[in-house]
Amino acid sequence: MSQPALQLTFLVPAAAHAGVLAELTKGQSAPERISLAAMYLDTADRHLAREGLTWRLRREGRRWIQTLQRADGSLLAQQAHEAIRPDATPDASLHAGTQAGDQLLALLQQAAEDGQAPSARYRSELARTSRRVRSGGAVVDLSYDDGRLVAGAHSSRVRALAFTLGVGDPKAMTALAQRWQKRFGLLLDPRRMGERGDWLAAGLAGVPVRKATRPAYPASADARQALGAVVDECLTQLLLNAFGLVEGDPAQRVDHVHQLRVGIRRLRSALRCFEGWAPMPPDDLQTELRALFSTLGQARDSDVLDSGVARSLARAGAPTLHFDPPGDSAEPAALVSAVATQRQLLQWLAWRASLDTPLPEAVRGDEAVRMPSQQAAAEGDAMPAVDMPGPAVSAPAEPGDPAADDKADGGPAEPLDALAARRLARWHKRIAADARQFASLPEPVVHDLRKRIKRQRYAVEFLAPVLRRKPLQQYLQVLAEAQEGMGQLNDLYVARDRYTEALQTQPEAWFALGWLSAKIEEVRTATAPALRRLARCKPPGGRR
Repeated sequence: MSQPALQLTFLVPAAAHAGVLAELTKGQSAPERISLAAMYLDTADRHLAREGLTWRLRREGRRWIQTLQRADGSLLAQQAHEAIRPDATPDASLHAGTQAGDQLLALLQQAAEDGQAPSARYRSELARTSRRVRSGGAVVDLSYDDGRLVAGAHSSRVRALAFTLGVGDPKAMTALAQRWQKRFGLLLDPRRMGERGDWLAAGLAGVPVRKATRPAYPASADARQALGAVVDECLTQLLLNAFGLVEGDPAQRVDHVHQLRVGIRRLRSALRCFEGWAPMPPDDLQTELRALFSTLGQARDSDVLDSGVARSLARAGAPTLHFDPPGDSAEPAALVSAVATQRQLLQWLAWRASLDTPLPEAVRGDEAVRMPSQQAAAEGDAMPAVDMPGPAVSAPAEPGDPAADDKADGGPAEPLDALAARRLARWHKRIAADARQFASLPEPVVHDLRKRIKRQRYAVEFLAPVLRRKPLQQYLQVLAEAQEGMGQLNDLYVARDRYTEALQTQPEAWFALGWLSAKIEEVRTATAPALRRLARCKPPGGRR
């Protein structure tokens, strides 16, 4: 496999097409332009795509290049194995000896036994304009692909601008990308071309809703490496659903908003989970993320009323009420495509890239997670560079979650499995204490308990590679049962607050409030057994 290349890709709006091309060719007497035609190979039932492999034959000018990529969860780095071909005939054996190549050969053998052979499932037709620039001490390759993807009768327009780091500092490349982003209204595009083609061939419109998956990393990983894999997963969920709000199917707006908020919540939980063990992002970046989560929450609360509670109330005979959106609410698609939000998302990618930068010897060990953050600007840039954090800033505690919770959970010098087991046990102890008293807990404490349970479930999923498998699955099941009931309660509390506000102008809301009050007691009683089971359960220990 080739060395992975750090890359950022953006969607170029139609209105910015001419301006991007003009900027790429400015000052060059003979800009580099090339036609790219590629076929993407797979079996009819997606043997390769289902296992995360993308196998491509592409004509670049007069030569053919066969490429194999394997999805490894990395958000910013692309790794591929390439082989030159004399024509458009594929030869899988040329990838033998690589991890992805051996997997490809095994899958093709299995497909052959099933009576299937690989063929071109979709193809791309692109015109690429390229330019190499130096910025802030980095050499960056800019490539703009303009064309289309085609799968049978389906086609999709491609306008993608990629920034690929040749040599130098990643923060210089992200600073350069930020300037282009602001100038041309570019939108961060987390899709891989193979993903886009696979969706198109399946007849999917736009971007499918991206749900959470469990991050994967070696059991031998240290906290910094594990956090990188976890952040990749959280940001992928966050970015794909944010992009889906802009370029996806409007019918899936509610699901995209929900999963975008889940991605944000998981990212914040990941920072709490690894606090004290690995570098943290700057405080202001986390503050902006909380604000985005809160603003999206206004849309989510309205969706809860429209899609769930309102229908239940209608079946119970409640009169229909009208709810005006909050005065400061924003349409989710407009919110995520706004310049400020796009800048924030790019800053998160910049911070993620910094996790792969080795720490100087002087800041290894405990100091690596206690030094204050440092702000940097790229050399000679007229506009400020993307903030690149220093080794550490502590993640702010969630409401009702005293910082003292984690003070005895060790430092980064310990093995990750030992750190994980101790932190999960400490967090569980607090959950169990409240769960045992659930019947008498006031609502603010119930709200905090719900968030603790959710955070605990995320933490167990994030730390799964270093935890004992059988206890892990049992514990996750009990957590999920408790979280389900607590989530229903929260939706009912949200609805009750909205209907209480409506009483000022719509007295008929009294019917809904009476129904909601009874429903809250019903769900609270039904949730108590799951919480008692959780209190008796033990969190999983480390593998060693």
